Amino acid sequence: MDLKNPEYVKGHGLMDGRSVLVTAAAGAGIGFSAATRAAEEGARAIVISDIHEGRRDSAVQKLKEDTGLERVYGKVANVADESDVQSLIDFSEEKLGGVDVLINNAGLGTSKLLIEMEDDEWHRVIDVTLNGTMRMTRYMMKVMKARGEGGVIVNNASVLGWRAQKEQTHYAAAKAGVMALTRCAALEAAE
Repeated sequence: MDLKNPEYVKGHGLMDGRSVLVTAAAGAGIGFSAATRAAEEGARAIVISDIHEGRRDSAVQKLKEDTGLERVYGKVANVADESDVQSLIDFSEEKLGGVDVLINNAGLGTSKLLIEMEDDEWHRVIDVTLNGTMRMTRYMMKVMKARGEGGVIVNNASVLGWRAQKEQTHYAAAKAGVMALTRCAALEAAE
C-alpha cells in the first residue's frame, strides 16, 4: 500500500436511500466534499446551500456530473439570517421529501490578533460559525421532531475548538462553542 498516494476508498452504502442537506457546499472545500461523498455513499437526493448564487449553480451541476446523481438541488441561504435558515430547511424538506441528514458546514474565519480585532469582526465569525450552526440545528430539530422520524445532524467543528492558535481567537471560540452546542443538543434530542 502506498501511504503517500492511497487508493481512493469507494462508497460502502452508508447513506443508501437517505436525503442530505449540506450548508456552505458550493466551494472547493469540506462542504462540497461532504456532498460528493454522500452521493458516493448512496444518498438518494442532496440539497447544497451557499450564499453565492453563481457558485451554488456551478456546484449543483458539478455534483450531478461527478456523481451521476440527478436529484441535486441548490438554494442560496445565509445561516446568519433566521428567515434564510427556515426557508432553506423548508425548501429541503419539500424537495427531498424530508431531510434525513443535515451537515452544518457553514463557518467563517479570518486571521487577526485579538488586540487588533474589531467587534464587528468578532461578531461576524461568531454569528456565521456558531450562531448559524445553532439556528440550523434548532430549526432542523423542530422539523425532525414534528415529523417523528428522527434523523442525523452533523456539526462541523475544528481542532481549534480544543487547541490554541495565534490570530484565531474568534474562530477557535466559535468552534469550541459548536462542540458544546452539539453535545448539549444531542442530549436534548436523544429522547
